[in-house]
Amino acid sequence: MTFSSRLTSTLFLSTLLAFALGACDQQPGDLGQMTDGDEALCGDGVVQPDEQCDDGNGVDGDGCTANCTLENNQPACGDAILQPGEQCDDGNGLDGDGCTANCTLENNQPACGDGLVQPENGEQCDDGNAVDGDGCTPTCMLEGQPLCGDGIVHPPEQCDDGNGQDGDGCTANCTLENNQPACGDSIVQPENGEQCDDGNAVEGDGCTPTCMLEGQPLCGDGIVHPLEQCDDGNGQDGDGCTANCTLEAQPLCGDGIVHPLEQCDDGNAIDGDGCTTTCMLEGQGACGDGVLQPPEQCDDGNGQDGDGCTANCTLEAQPLCGDSIVQPGEQCDDGNAVDGDGCTVTCLLEG
Repeated sequence: MTFSSRLTSTLFLSTLLAFALGACDQQPGDLGQMTDGDEALCGDGVVQPDEQCDDGNGVDGDGCTANCTLENNQPACGDAILQPGEQCDDGNGLDGDGCTANCTLENNQPACGDGLVQPENGEQCDDGNAVDGDGCTPTCMLEGQPLCGDGIVHPPEQCDDGNGQDGDGCTANCTLENNQPACGDSIVQPENGEQCDDGNAVEGDGCTPTCMLEGQPLCGDGIVHPLEQCDDGNGQDGDGCTANCTLEAQPLCGDGIVHPLEQCDDGNAIDGDGCTTTCMLEGQGACGDGVLQPPEQCDDGNGQDGDGCTANCTLEAQPLCGDSIVQPGEQCDDGNAVDGDGCTVTCLLEG
Protein backbone atom coordinates (compact mmCIF):
# COMPACT_ATOMS: atom_id res chain seq x y z
CA MET A 1 0.00 0.00 0.00
CA THR A 2 1.34 3.38 -0.91
CA PHE A 3 1.84 6.22 1.53
CA SER A 4 -1.06 8.09 -0.05
CA SER A 5 -3.43 5.14 0.40
CA ARG A 6 -2.36 4.67 4.00
CA LEU A 7 -3.00 8.40 4.74
CA THR A 8 -6.46 8.26 3.21
CA SER A 9 -7.39 5.20 5.27
CA THR A 10 -6.10 6.81 8.45
CA LEU A 11 -8.13 9.99 7.88
CA PHE A 12 -11.30 7.98 7.17
CA LEU A 13 -10.94 5.93 10.35
CA SER A 14 -10.23 9.06 12.42
CA THR A 15 -13.36 10.76 11.07
CA LEU A 16 -15.51 7.68 11.72
CA LEU A 17 -14.19 7.41 15.29
CA ALA A 18 -14.87 11.13 15.97
CA PHE A 19 -18.43 10.81 14.68
CA ALA A 20 -19.11 7.76 16.86
CA LEU A 21 -17.69 9.45 19.96
CA GLY A 22 -19.71 12.65 19.25
CA ALA A 23 -22.95 10.74 18.78
CA CYS A 24 -22.48 8.93 22.08
CA ASP A 25 -21.90 12.27 23.86
CA GLN A 26 -25.08 14.05 22.63
CA GLN A 27 -27.74 15.18 25.13
CA PRO A 28 -31.52 14.69 24.73
CA GLY A 29 -32.99 17.43 22.58
CA ASP A 30 -29.87 17.98 20.45
CA LEU A 31 -30.22 17.91 16.69
CA GLY A 32 -29.38 14.45 15.44
CA GLN A 33 -30.16 12.85 18.81
CA MET A 34 -29.56 9.15 18.70
CA THR A 35 -32.79 7.32 19.43
CA ASP A 36 -34.26 3.88 19.14
CA GLY A 37 -35.92 4.94 15.90
CA ASP A 38 -39.32 5.68 17.40
CA GLU A 39 -38.70 9.05 19.12
CA ALA A 40 -39.28 12.38 17.37
CA LEU A 41 -36.17 14.57 17.08
CA CYS A 42 -35.49 18.24 17.67
CA GLY A 43 -34.87 19.43 14.16
CA ASP A 44 -37.51 17.33 12.44
CA GLY A 45 -39.69 20.40 11.83
CA VAL A 46 -42.48 19.23 14.18
CA VAL A 47 -42.97 20.94 17.58
CA GLN A 48 -43.04 18.12 20.10
CA PRO A 49 -43.93 18.24 23.82
CA ASP A 50 -41.31 20.22 25.75
CA GLU A 51 -40.07 21.87 22.53
CA GLN A 52 -40.71 25.61 22.21
CA CYS A 53 -40.05 25.57 18.47
CA ASP A 54 -38.69 23.36 15.71
CA ASP A 55 -37.59 24.97 12.46
CA GLY A 56 -36.21 21.80 10.96
CA ASN A 57 -32.57 22.70 11.24
CA GLY A 58 -29.81 22.71 13.82
CA VAL A 59 -28.75 26.31 13.36
CA ASP A 60 -28.75 28.98 16.07
CA GLY A 61 -29.51 32.65 15.38
CA ASP A 62 -32.64 32.17 13.29
CA GLY A 63 -35.14 32.49 16.18
CA CYS A 64 -35.10 28.83 17.13
CA THR A 65 -31.97 27.32 18.66
CA ALA A 66 -30.42 24.00 17.75
CA ASN A 67 -32.03 22.47 20.89
CA CYS A 68 -35.50 23.73 19.95
CA THR A 69 -35.82 26.62 22.43
CA LEU A 70 -36.82 30.14 21.41
CA GLU A 71 -34.27 32.88 21.15
CA ASN A 72 -34.71 36.46 22.50
CA ASN A 73 -37.91 35.65 24.51
CA GLN A 74 -40.17 35.65 21.46
CA PRO A 75 -43.91 34.89 21.88
CA ALA A 76 -44.42 31.18 21.46
CA CYS A 77 -46.86 28.33 21.79
CA GLY A 78 -46.61 27.31 25.41
CA ASP A 79 -46.16 30.78 26.93
CA ALA A 80 -49.84 30.92 28.02
CA ILE A 81 -50.49 33.94 25.75
CA LEU A 82 -52.84 33.51 22.78
CA GLN A 83 -50.85 34.66 19.76
CA PRO A 84 -51.92 35.06 16.12
CA GLY A 85 -52.19 31.65 14.51
CA GLU A 86 -52.79 29.87 17.82
CA GLN A 87 -56.20 28.40 18.62
CA CYS A 88 -55.30 28.05 22.30
CA ASP A 89 -52.32 28.29 24.63
CA ASP A 90 -52.53 26.65 28.06
CA GLY A 91 -48.92 27.26 29.00
CA ASN A 92 -47.68 23.72 28.68
CA GLY A 93 -46.47 21.32 26.02
CA LEU A 94 -48.86 18.51 26.82
CA ASP A 95 -51.57 16.90 24.71
CA GLY A 96 -54.82 15.56 26.10
CA ASP A 97 -55.84 18.59 28.17
CA GLY A 98 -57.95 20.34 25.51
CA CYS A 99 -55.06 22.25 23.93
CA THR A 100 -52.33 20.38 22.07
CA ALA A 101 -48.58 20.92 22.42
CA ASN A 102 -48.68 22.93 19.16
CA CYS A 103 -51.48 25.17 20.41
CA THR A 104 -54.39 23.73 18.43
CA LEU A 105 -57.70 22.74 19.99
CA GLU A 106 -58.44 19.11 20.62
CA ASN A 107 -61.82 17.48 19.80
CA ASN A 108 -62.99 20.61 17.90
CA GLN A 109 -63.94 22.51 21.04
CA PRO A 110 -65.46 25.97 20.36
CA ALA A 111 -63.01 28.72 21.29
CA CYS A 112 -62.24 32.39 20.78
CA GLY A 113 -60.30 32.54 17.53
CA ASP A 114 -62.07 29.74 15.72
CA GLY A 115 -64.16 32.14 13.62
CA LEU A 116 -67.43 31.10 15.27
CA VAL A 117 -69.21 33.50 17.64
CA GLN A 118 -70.10 31.59 20.81
CA PRO A 119 -72.41 33.93 22.85
CA GLU A 120 -72.87 31.21 25.42
CA ASN A 121 -69.13 31.49 26.11
CA GLY A 122 -69.38 35.28 26.48
CA GLU A 123 -68.08 36.07 22.97
CA GLN A 124 -69.31 39.26 21.27
CA CYS A 125 -67.41 38.55 18.04
CA ASP A 126 -64.90 36.08 16.59
CA ASP A 127 -62.90 37.06 13.52
CA GLY A 128 -60.69 33.99 13.56
CA ASN A 129 -57.53 35.77 14.64
CA ALA A 130 -55.81 37.12 17.74
CA VAL A 131 -55.14 40.62 16.41
CA ASP A 132 -56.16 43.86 18.16
CA GLY A 133 -57.41 46.90 16.25
CA ASP A 134 -59.51 45.09 13.66
CA GLY A 135 -62.84 45.51 15.48
CA CYS A 136 -62.66 42.29 17.47
CA THR A 137 -60.16 41.77 20.29
CA PRO A 138 -58.11 38.57 20.81
CA THR A 139 -60.56 37.83 23.66
CA CYS A 140 -63.51 38.08 21.24
CA MET A 141 -64.93 41.39 22.54
CA LEU A 142 -66.01 44.20 20.21
CA GLU A 143 -63.76 47.23 19.90
CA GLY A 144 -64.67 50.92 19.63
CA GLN A 145 -68.45 50.60 19.93
CA PRO A 146 -71.18 50.08 22.52
CA LEU A 147 -70.75 46.66 24.07
CA CYS A 148 -73.10 44.08 25.47
CA GLY A 149 -72.04 43.96 29.08
CA ASP A 150 -71.37 47.68 29.58
CA GLY A 151 -74.59 48.15 31.58
CA ILE A 152 -76.29 50.30 28.90
CA VAL A 153 -79.07 48.92 26.67
CA HIS A 154 -77.95 49.59 23.07
CA PRO A 155 -79.83 48.55 19.91
CA PRO A 156 -80.60 45.71 19.36
CA GLU A 157 -80.03 44.59 22.97
CA GLN A 158 -83.06 43.51 24.99
CA CYS A 159 -81.21 44.03 28.27
CA ASP A 160 -77.73 44.75 29.62
CA ASP A 161 -76.97 44.00 33.26
CA GLY A 162 -73.30 44.87 33.03
CA ASN A 163 -71.94 41.34 33.17
CA GLY A 164 -71.36 38.40 30.88
CA GLN A 165 -73.25 35.86 32.93
CA ASP A 166 -76.30 33.76 32.10
CA GLY A 167 -78.96 32.78 34.62
CA ASP A 168 -79.61 36.20 36.10
CA GLY A 169 -82.47 37.25 33.80
CA CYS A 170 -80.23 38.73 31.09
CA THR A 171 -77.99 36.45 29.04
CA ALA A 172 -74.33 37.02 28.21
CA ASN A 173 -75.41 38.18 24.72
CA CYS A 174 -77.90 40.70 26.15
CA THR A 175 -81.13 38.83 25.40
CA LEU A 176 -83.83 38.23 27.99
CA GLU A 177 -84.15 34.84 29.62
CA ASN A 178 -87.44 32.98 30.12
CA ASN A 179 -89.38 35.35 27.82
CA GLN A 180 -89.67 38.06 30.48
CA PRO A 181 -91.50 41.25 29.46
CA ALA A 182 -89.04 44.12 29.12
CA CYS A 183 -88.54 47.59 27.73
CA GLY A 184 -87.53 47.02 24.11
CA ASP A 185 -89.75 44.02 23.37
CA SER A 186 -92.35 46.17 21.49
CA ILE A 187 -95.01 45.42 24.12
CA VAL A 188 -96.13 48.27 26.40
CA GLN A 189 -96.10 46.99 29.98
CA PRO A 190 -97.84 49.70 32.08
CA GLU A 191 -97.49 47.51 35.15
CA ASN A 192 -93.72 47.86 34.71
CA GLY A 193 -93.99 51.65 34.43
CA GLU A 194 -93.67 51.78 30.62
CA GLN A 195 -95.37 54.64 28.76
CA CYS A 196 -94.37 53.30 25.34
CA ASP A 197 -92.28 50.54 23.77
CA ASP A 198 -91.12 50.92 20.18
CA GLY A 199 -88.88 47.86 20.18
CA ASN A 200 -85.59 49.72 20.07
CA ALA A 201 -83.19 51.63 22.31
CA VAL A 202 -82.96 54.76 20.16
CA GLU A 203 -83.42 58.29 21.54
CA GLY A 204 -85.34 60.96 19.61
CA ASP A 205 -87.99 58.76 18.00
CA GLY A 206 -90.74 59.57 20.51
CA CYS A 207 -89.99 56.76 22.94
CA THR A 208 -86.84 56.71 25.08
CA PRO A 209 -84.66 53.61 25.62
CA THR A 210 -86.29 53.43 29.07
CA CYS A 211 -89.76 53.32 27.47
CA MET A 212 -90.84 56.84 28.48
CA LEU A 213 -92.53 59.24 26.03
CA GLU A 214 -90.39 62.04 24.57
CA GLY A 215 -91.28 65.64 23.73
CA GLN A 216 -94.74 65.66 25.27
CA PRO A 217 -96.43 65.79 28.65
CA LEU A 218 -95.43 62.71 30.61
CA CYS A 219 -97.28 60.53 33.03
CA GLY A 220 -95.24 60.94 36.17
CA ASP A 221 -94.46 64.64 35.87
CA GLY A 222 -97.02 65.57 38.57
CA ILE A 223 -99.38 67.36 36.14
CA VAL A 224 -102.72 65.85 35.07
CA HIS A 225 -102.68 66.00 31.25
CA PRO A 226 -105.51 65.03 28.86
CA LEU A 227 -106.15 61.29 28.89
CA GLU A 228 -104.59 61.04 32.38
CA GLN A 229 -106.94 60.33 35.27
CA CYS A 230 -104.30 61.32 37.82
CA ASP A 231 -100.57 62.08 38.08
CA ASP A 232 -98.88 61.86 41.46
CA GLY A 233 -95.38 62.49 40.13
CA ASN A 234 -94.04 58.98 40.50
CA GLY A 235 -94.10 55.68 38.67
CA GLN A 236 -95.43 53.59 41.52
CA ASP A 237 -98.62 51.58 41.85
CA GLY A 238 -100.54 51.14 45.09
CA ASP A 239 -100.72 54.78 46.14
CA GLY A 240 -104.09 55.63 44.53
CA CYS A 241 -102.64 56.56 41.14
CA THR A 242 -101.05 53.86 38.98
CA ALA A 243 -97.74 54.10 37.13
CA ASN A 244 -99.70 54.75 33.92
CA CYS A 245 -101.69 57.60 35.51
CA THR A 246 -105.04 55.85 36.01
CA LEU A 247 -106.88 55.89 39.32
CA GLU A 248 -106.88 52.78 41.41
CA ALA A 249 -110.23 51.38 42.64
CA GLN A 250 -112.01 54.69 43.24
CA PRO A 251 -114.46 57.00 41.44
CA LEU A 252 -112.78 59.67 39.36
CA CYS A 253 -113.46 62.73 37.30
CA GLY A 254 -113.31 61.61 33.70
CA ASP A 255 -114.98 58.22 34.06
CA GLY A 256 -118.26 59.48 32.60
CA ILE A 257 -120.15 59.12 35.91
CA VAL A 258 -121.14 62.17 37.98
CA HIS A 259 -119.88 61.46 41.48
CA PRO A 260 -120.41 63.54 44.65
CA LEU A 261 -118.51 66.82 44.45
CA GLU A 262 -118.68 66.67 40.63
CA GLN A 263 -121.04 69.01 38.73
CA CYS A 264 -120.59 67.07 35.51
CA ASP A 265 -118.48 64.29 34.02
CA ASP A 266 -118.26 64.01 30.24
CA GLY A 267 -115.70 61.21 30.24
CA ASN A 268 -112.75 63.24 29.00
CA ALA A 269 -110.13 65.66 30.27
CA ILE A 270 -110.81 68.46 27.81
CA ASP A 271 -111.80 72.03 28.72
CA GLY A 272 -114.17 74.13 26.62
CA ASP A 273 -116.80 71.48 25.98
CA GLY A 274 -119.14 72.52 28.81
CA CYS A 275 -117.50 70.40 31.50
CA THR A 276 -114.03 71.21 32.80
CA THR A 277 -111.22 68.72 33.40
CA THR A 278 -112.09 69.02 37.10
CA CYS A 279 -115.73 68.09 36.39
CA MET A 280 -117.21 71.57 36.96
CA LEU A 281 -119.76 73.15 34.59
CA GLU A 282 -118.51 75.84 32.20
CA GLY A 283 -120.26 79.01 30.97
CA GLN A 284 -123.53 78.64 32.87
CA GLY A 285 -125.04 78.81 36.28
CA ALA A 286 -123.48 75.96 38.17
CA CYS A 287 -124.26 74.01 41.28
CA GLY A 288 -122.15 75.57 43.95
CA ASP A 289 -122.37 79.16 42.78
CA GLY A 290 -124.96 80.09 45.45
CA VAL A 291 -127.71 80.80 42.90
CA LEU A 292 -130.65 78.41 42.60
CA GLN A 293 -130.82 77.38 38.95
CA PRO A 294 -133.11 74.83 37.30
CA PRO A 295 -133.06 71.91 37.94
CA GLU A 296 -131.31 72.48 41.27
CA GLN A 297 -133.28 71.76 44.44
CA CYS A 298 -130.85 73.89 46.44
CA ASP A 299 -127.51 75.69 46.10
CA ASP A 300 -125.68 76.69 49.25
CA GLY A 301 -122.59 77.92 47.48
CA ASN A 302 -120.29 75.05 48.39
CA GLY A 303 -119.49 71.56 47.28
CA GLN A 304 -120.03 69.88 50.62
CA ASP A 305 -122.53 67.23 51.71
CA GLY A 306 -124.11 67.04 55.17
CA ASP A 307 -125.28 70.64 55.45
CA GLY A 308 -128.79 70.17 54.05
CA CYS A 309 -127.79 70.66 50.41
CA THR A 310 -125.63 68.08 48.70
CA ALA A 311 -122.62 68.80 46.52
CA ASN A 312 -124.81 68.15 43.46
CA CYS A 313 -127.46 70.61 44.69
CA THR A 314 -130.14 68.19 45.86
CA LEU A 315 -131.81 68.48 49.27
CA GLU A 316 -130.82 66.06 51.93
CA ALA A 317 -133.70 64.23 53.75
CA GLN A 318 -136.01 67.21 54.28
CA PRO A 319 -139.10 68.72 52.65
CA LEU A 320 -138.29 71.17 49.90
CA CYS A 321 -139.84 73.53 47.43
CA GLY A 322 -140.00 71.66 44.19
CA ASP A 323 -140.98 68.28 45.57
CA SER A 324 -144.65 68.76 44.45
CA ILE A 325 -145.78 68.80 48.09
CA VAL A 326 -147.03 72.07 49.58
CA GLN A 327 -145.15 72.40 52.83
CA PRO A 328 -145.72 74.93 55.64
CA GLY A 329 -144.55 78.33 54.41
CA GLU A 330 -145.17 77.42 50.76
CA GLN A 331 -148.14 78.94 48.83
CA CYS A 332 -147.75 76.35 46.07
CA ASP A 333 -145.41 73.63 44.80
CA ASP A 334 -145.64 72.57 41.17
CA GLY A 335 -142.65 70.27 41.30
CA ASN A 336 -140.32 72.35 39.19
CA ALA A 337 -138.06 75.34 39.43
CA VAL A 338 -139.58 77.32 36.58
CA ASP A 339 -141.08 80.81 36.89
CA GLY A 340 -144.09 82.02 34.84
CA ASP A 341 -146.24 78.95 35.27
CA GLY A 342 -148.29 80.28 38.22
CA CYS A 343 -145.91 79.08 40.94
CA THR A 344 -142.48 80.59 41.36
CA VAL A 345 -139.27 78.69 41.96
CA THR A 346 -139.62 79.70 45.62
CA CYS A 347 -143.12 78.17 45.82
CA LEU A 348 -145.04 81.49 45.89
CA LEU A 349 -148.12 82.17 43.80
CA GLU A 350 -147.71 84.41 40.78
CA GLY A 351 -150.22 87.14 39.54
